[in-house]
Amino acid sequence: FTNGLAATNAIAIGGPFLGGHVLKVGAMEDGQITWDNNPILTDFPSQFTMPGFGEVVYNGDGNLVDEAQSHLERHIVHVNLREVHVQVMRWNNHINVRITMKQISGQDGHCGNFNMIADDDTTEQITLRMGPMPQSESLFRNYVAPSPGKLLTVDDCPPHKQADAGQTCKTTQPNMRPEILHACIFDVCFAG
Repeated sequence: FTNGLAATNAIAIGGPFLGGHVLKVGAMEDGQITWDNNPILTDFPSQFTMPGFGEVVYNGDGNLVDEAQSHLERHIVHVNLREVHVQVMRWNNHINVRITMKQISGQDGHCGNFNMIADDDTTEQITLRMGPMPQSESLFRNYVAPSPGKLLTVDDCPPHKQADAGQTCKTTQPNMRPEILHACIFDVCFAG
Protein backbone atom coordinates (compact mmCIF):
# COMPACT_ATOMS: atom_id res chain seq x y z
CA PHE A 1 0.00 0.00 0.00
CA THR A 2 2.97 2.37 0.39
CA ASN A 3 4.52 1.83 -3.04
CA GLY A 4 7.86 0.99 -1.46
CA LEU A 5 7.80 3.58 1.34
CA ALA A 6 8.27 2.61 4.96
CA ALA A 7 5.27 2.53 7.27
CA THR A 8 4.95 1.59 10.92
CA ASN A 9 2.55 -1.28 11.51
CA ALA A 10 3.21 -1.91 15.21
CA ILE A 11 4.94 -0.49 18.27
CA ALA A 12 6.28 -2.36 21.28
CA ILE A 13 6.96 -0.76 24.65
CA GLY A 14 8.81 -2.80 27.24
CA GLY A 15 11.98 -3.87 28.95
CA PRO A 16 13.15 -2.63 32.37
CA PHE A 17 10.88 0.42 31.93
CA LEU A 18 7.88 -1.92 32.39
CA GLY A 19 9.47 -4.47 34.69
CA GLY A 20 10.08 -6.87 31.81
CA HIS A 21 6.48 -6.67 30.54
CA VAL A 22 5.75 -5.83 26.90
CA LEU A 23 2.84 -3.81 25.52
CA LYS A 24 2.29 -4.02 21.75
CA VAL A 25 -0.10 -2.06 19.56
CA GLY A 26 -0.60 -3.02 15.92
CA ALA A 27 -2.62 -1.78 12.96
CA MET A 28 -6.35 -2.54 12.67
CA GLU A 29 -6.29 -5.14 9.87
CA ASP A 30 -3.64 -7.53 11.08
CA GLY A 31 -2.47 -6.25 14.45
CA GLN A 32 -3.63 -6.57 18.01
CA ILE A 33 -3.17 -4.75 21.27
CA THR A 34 -1.38 -7.13 23.65
CA TRP A 35 0.13 -7.22 27.14
CA ASP A 36 2.82 -9.92 27.36
CA ASN A 37 1.46 -11.34 24.07
CA ASN A 38 -2.07 -11.72 25.49
CA PRO A 39 -4.81 -9.75 23.69
CA ILE A 40 -6.26 -6.77 25.60
CA LEU A 41 -8.62 -3.93 24.66
CA THR A 42 -10.59 -6.15 22.29
CA ASP A 43 -13.65 -3.89 22.68
CA PHE A 44 -13.92 -0.29 21.51
CA PRO A 45 -13.82 1.79 23.66
CA SER A 46 -12.13 0.02 26.58
CA GLN A 47 -9.30 0.34 29.10
CA PHE A 48 -6.67 -1.87 30.74
CA THR A 49 -4.68 -1.37 33.94
CA MET A 50 -1.01 -2.30 33.99
CA PRO A 51 -0.61 -2.92 37.73
CA GLY A 52 2.11 -0.70 39.13
CA PHE A 53 2.84 0.96 35.78
CA GLY A 54 -0.22 2.84 34.53
CA GLU A 55 -3.15 2.33 32.21
CA VAL A 56 -3.99 1.89 28.56
CA VAL A 57 -7.17 3.50 27.19
CA TYR A 58 -8.61 2.73 23.75
CA ASN A 59 -11.06 5.28 22.35
CA GLY A 60 -11.60 7.87 19.62
CA ASP A 61 -10.24 10.87 21.56
CA GLY A 62 -7.05 12.72 20.67
CA ASN A 63 -5.26 14.82 18.09
CA LEU A 64 -3.81 13.21 14.99
CA VAL A 65 -0.17 13.49 13.95
CA ASP A 66 -1.21 13.48 10.28
CA GLU A 67 -4.21 15.62 9.35
CA ALA A 68 -4.46 13.73 6.04
CA GLN A 69 -6.22 10.99 8.04
CA SER A 70 -8.70 13.36 9.72
CA HIS A 71 -11.66 12.20 7.62
CA LEU A 72 -11.35 8.63 8.98
CA GLU A 73 -12.81 7.23 12.19
CA ARG A 74 -10.30 7.50 15.02
CA HIS A 75 -9.11 4.44 16.94
CA ILE A 76 -6.55 5.78 19.39
CA VAL A 77 -4.66 3.93 22.11
CA HIS A 78 -3.45 6.11 25.00
CA VAL A 79 -0.63 4.60 27.06
CA ASN A 80 -0.26 6.49 30.34
CA LEU A 81 2.96 5.58 32.17
CA ARG A 82 4.38 7.65 35.00
CA GLU A 83 5.78 10.66 33.09
CA VAL A 84 5.32 9.24 29.58
CA HIS A 85 2.24 9.40 27.37
CA VAL A 86 2.21 7.39 24.15
CA GLN A 87 -0.67 7.96 21.74
CA VAL A 88 -1.04 5.36 18.97
CA MET A 89 -3.42 6.11 16.12
CA ARG A 90 -4.50 2.78 14.61
CA TRP A 91 -5.38 2.77 10.90
CA ASN A 92 -6.26 -0.18 8.67
CA ASN A 93 -2.72 -1.07 7.64
CA HIS A 94 -0.41 1.21 9.64
CA ILE A 95 -0.11 3.24 12.83
CA ASN A 96 0.99 6.75 13.72
CA VAL A 97 2.63 7.41 17.09
CA ARG A 98 3.06 10.49 19.30
CA ILE A 99 5.28 10.22 22.39
CA THR A 100 5.08 12.96 25.01
CA MET A 101 7.64 12.97 27.82
CA LYS A 102 10.31 15.01 29.54
CA GLN A 103 13.82 14.82 28.17
CA ILE A 104 16.05 12.20 29.77
CA SER A 105 19.80 12.81 29.93
CA GLY A 106 21.54 10.76 27.23
CA GLN A 107 18.26 10.01 25.46
CA ASP A 108 18.62 8.78 21.88
CA GLY A 109 16.73 6.54 19.51
CA HIS A 110 15.41 6.06 16.04
CA CYS A 111 13.28 9.22 16.35
CA GLY A 112 16.23 11.38 17.40
CA ASN A 113 18.03 12.52 20.52
CA PHE A 114 15.70 15.32 21.68
CA ASN A 115 18.46 17.94 21.83
CA MET A 116 16.46 20.33 19.60
CA ILE A 117 19.10 20.22 16.83
CA ALA A 118 17.30 18.82 13.79
CA ASP A 119 20.53 18.46 11.78
CA ASP A 120 21.72 15.57 13.94
CA ASP A 121 18.39 13.72 13.69
CA THR A 122 18.59 12.82 10.01
CA THR A 123 18.29 9.16 9.07
CA GLU A 124 22.02 9.08 8.34
CA GLN A 125 23.03 10.64 11.69
CA ILE A 126 20.72 8.41 13.71
CA THR A 127 22.00 5.31 11.87
CA LEU A 128 25.59 6.34 12.63
CA ARG A 129 24.78 6.71 16.35
CA MET A 130 22.41 3.80 16.81
CA GLY A 131 23.43 1.24 14.21
CA PRO A 132 21.07 -1.60 13.38
CA MET A 133 19.02 -3.18 16.16
CA PRO A 134 20.22 -6.70 16.99
CA GLN A 135 17.46 -9.30 16.66
CA SER A 136 18.09 -10.33 20.26
CA GLU A 137 16.90 -6.89 21.44
CA SER A 138 13.68 -6.84 19.41
CA LEU A 139 10.46 -6.95 21.42
CA PHE A 140 8.64 -8.47 18.43
CA ARG A 141 8.42 -12.22 17.82
CA ASN A 142 9.01 -11.80 14.09
CA TYR A 143 11.97 -9.59 13.33
CA VAL A 144 12.54 -8.14 9.88
CA ALA A 145 15.89 -6.43 9.49
CA PRO A 146 15.65 -3.06 7.71
CA SER A 147 16.92 -2.87 4.17
CA PRO A 148 18.23 0.40 2.75
CA GLY A 149 16.42 1.97 -0.15
CA LYS A 150 16.04 5.22 -2.02
CA LEU A 151 14.81 8.09 0.14
CA LEU A 152 11.87 9.56 -1.79
CA THR A 153 10.80 13.20 -1.68
CA VAL A 154 7.80 15.06 -3.11
CA ASP A 155 10.04 15.87 -6.11
CA ASP A 156 9.94 12.17 -7.02
CA CYS A 157 6.17 12.37 -7.50
CA PRO A 158 5.13 13.18 -11.11
CA PRO A 159 3.85 16.78 -11.46
CA HIS A 160 0.31 15.77 -12.47
CA LYS A 161 0.07 13.43 -9.48
CA GLN A 162 1.46 16.18 -7.19
CA ALA A 163 -1.23 18.56 -8.45
CA ASP A 164 -3.99 15.98 -7.87
CA ALA A 165 -2.60 15.19 -4.41
CA GLY A 166 -2.49 18.89 -3.54
CA GLN A 167 -6.12 19.30 -4.55
CA THR A 168 -7.14 16.24 -2.51
CA CYS A 169 -5.31 17.55 0.55
CA LYS A 170 -6.76 21.05 0.25
CA THR A 171 -10.26 19.64 -0.18
CA THR A 172 -9.88 17.35 2.82
CA GLN A 173 -8.37 20.02 5.08
CA PRO A 174 -8.64 23.53 3.55
CA ASN A 175 -6.57 25.39 6.17
CA MET A 176 -3.49 23.16 6.45
CA ARG A 177 -0.24 24.81 7.48
CA PRO A 178 2.31 24.67 4.59
CA GLU A 179 4.46 21.97 6.21
CA ILE A 180 1.38 19.80 6.86
CA LEU A 181 0.19 20.34 3.28
CA HIS A 182 3.62 19.29 1.99
CA ALA A 183 3.48 16.10 4.11
CA CYS A 184 -0.07 15.42 2.96
CA ILE A 185 0.92 15.76 -0.71
CA PHE A 186 3.78 13.33 -0.13
CA ASP A 187 1.47 10.83 1.59
CA VAL A 188 -1.19 11.02 -1.12
CA CYS A 189 1.39 10.80 -3.94
CA PHE A 190 3.06 7.68 -2.64
CA ALA A 191 0.59 5.97 -0.31
CA GLY A 192 -2.71 6.86 -1.95
